Amino acid sequence: MPRIVAARSSTGLLLLLMASCSASAACPPPATHPTPFVGTRGGRKIAHVVADKARAFADGITVFSGKVVLTYGVETVRARRIRFNRRTNAFTAIGHVRVTNAQGGELRAHYLHMNRATGRGVARAARFVLPGSNARGRAVMVILRSRHKSDIKDTRYTMCPEGTKVWYIDADRLHLNYTKDVGIATNARVYFHGVPIFYWPYLSFPISSKRKSGFLPPRYGTASNSGIMLSVPYYWNLAPNYDLTTTPEILTRRGVLFRNHFRYLGLGYSGSDRIDYIPADRVYGGPRYALHIAHNQVFSPYWWANINYNRVSDPAFYTDFSANFALASQIDLPQLGEVGYSGRRLRLQVASSSYQLLDTSIGAAYKPYEELPGLFLRTRGTAKPDRLHYSLKASAARFLGGGTAPADRLDLEPALSYPWRWPAGFITPRLAVRETDYWIAGQPTIHRTTPIASLSDGLVFERTLKGGGRQTLEPELSYLYVPYRNQQGIPFFDTAPAPFTYTNLFRTNSFFGPDRQVDANQLIAGLTTRLYSSTGRERLRASVGEIYYFHKPSIYATYQTRVLNRTSDLAAEAYARLSRHWYVRGSLAWNPNNDQTDEGDAYVEYSPKPNAIITVGHRYIRGVQEQVDVSLQWPVLMHWSTLVETSYSLTQSASLESYLGIQYNSCCWGLGFYVGKTLGLNNTQFTTAMFEFTLNGLGALGSAPVVPLSQHGFMLGY
Repeated sequence: MPRIVAARSSTGLLLLLMASCSASAACPPPATHPTPFVGTRGGRKIAHVVADKARAFADGITVFSGKVVLTYGVETVRARRIRFNRRTNAFTAIGHVRVTNAQGGELRAHYLHMNRATGRGVARAARFVLPGSNARGRAVMVILRSRHKSDIKDTRYTMCPEGTKVWYIDADRLHLNYTKDVGIATNARVYFHGVPIFYWPYLSFPISSKRKSGFLPPRYGTASNSGIMLSVPYYWNLAPNYDLTTTPEILTRRGVLFRNHFRYLGLGYSGSDRIDYIPADRVYGGPRYALHIAHNQVFSPYWWANINYNRVSDPAFYTDFSANFALASQIDLPQLGEVGYSGRRLRLQVASSSYQLLDTSIGAAYKPYEELPGLFLRTRGTAKPDRLHYSLKASAARFLGGGTAPADRLDLEPALSYPWRWPAGFITPRLAVRETDYWIAGQPTIHRTTPIASLSDGLVFERTLKGGGRQTLEPELSYLYVPYRNQQGIPFFDTAPAPFTYTNLFRTNSFFGPDRQVDANQLIAGLTTRLYSSTGRERLRASVGEIYYFHKPSIYATYQTRVLNRTSDLAAEAYARLSRHWYVRGSLAWNPNNDQTDEGDAYVEYSPKPNAIITVGHRYIRGVQEQVDVSLQWPVLMHWSTLVETSYSLTQSASLESYLGIQYNSCCWGLGFYVGKTLGLNNTQFTTAMFEFTLNGLGALGSAPVVPLSQHGFMLGY
């Protein structure tokens, strides 16, 4: 068979380079084609043609016929007849034309003409497959305007696999701009199982992973307190490093709510701002808004700043407009700002904090204090000899509100420790002095000086197990002495009891914050055991500990009122990875004197395969709270799965929040329905239902629930 070396070329068929969204799981992998031989001459690529017959003419035209194969770069053109013009670098292919590339792109046509020098061309009666995906379509005509632009006329496009026509788009014209990575379809109709379901006279979409301004899929739903909801988000790609999403949301009972979300990212800073505003709420009787500003700044490797500011027009805003249980049940909104320095031995922080109270049942005396401002300093180091360690914790703050007069507080805690450490254990004596002073307007100055002495030691025993792996046994003892100091008249500015856990047993203060310092003459005993697999992975960790009081403390946290005789509750916690599929964790505060549980929680997770997980949890505080949490994501049939989540208060005999979802997801389309019930402030319950319809590769035509299951902390592995 004759062979001819043709003229050089600069571009392939741009249609085959059109990007698309990847289909979901369960789709067959995109096809690939062998990489053709790439030859060069004089540093330039050359084209190879193999044909049954060839006729060369004096004007530079060569006609190939039979089984013709033209190869250039990563593209291969096959046809019954190819007419090649070496002078203009153009060719015309006729009859069973097939163009492929190594990325899986393919174009089939009855007729193809292309000038490889300019990138201009036309294909008639074309079918195409986009590279690296299942995106495919057909068109009456494909016009290649240049190397970077093309028009597809009277086209049908889908992301479904070959032979499947679940959904497709018919458009009079599809314009592709590869410089801007934009596709524009005019007079576009979306069909589902042959039935038209949507129409867009003008549809603009990205043809690559790059962002682009335009409408996002609309959202539909209903809420018991707002009526039917319809929202159409618009995405503004303002710059490579910041964008804005504006969402008008029509609520049949209330009016139009405008949601705005602005994001930005730069070298050393990032942020996210949200403004939700309804000009006239027909139920509320006036305008309402919610504002959230979050900014993170890194000035240098050591200096940083953060802002977290939140405000709403009224306490019921999130109850009325958010299906997020965490937002709807918030007692207050933080308004925080801080600037800090973090070095190797020094940490300095200046902060300001205030709160907007949402729970109207809380009196002014219990409103959180405003801290304007607060200064915090921590430093540590090692003096000679090397074992002597020193540290200093210091804070100074002014407090306003909270039902008391303005107050200033200074808290200093210098400390010295002398640790001995070796592979099998440690001993650490420590001596500290805590000086806390208060200047409350209209009251005498309060001074509190408290020495703190402790001695901690622990050992680590280890043995090798017969079946492989190893076990450790880690006993720990700590003696703590803190003399009693009268603390009457000192408000609780920013201090709260520390949770009764195994880790907190070894704290020198059972409060978080300096407004209370417990007196102590006690011994803390703890024991931890760990199991490691033969690969060194921790499979089990269990700890148990107790405090032995030489005298009952006069200043104590709430849980210490349960102290009877000379011992505290028994604190225990455990974690176990039983197998690849089972995981459990739990904690317990057990009172051995009356043989009852004061606090506890336990969680079990089972996940036998991807996208299948169930978590069951139980939380208990005697006389305060008992709650059961269940969450499940489970495939029930082929392509079908269910989502279930519920948090039920046994104390209130009421559901705190419940969500139920059913979804279908196949290779090229998905369907989901979600309904949820949330208990907000003042025991207000509201119900939300959302609908989601997804055409894979095109986008979602509905909305998933506002609160996905993955946002809740008790789902351990989701």
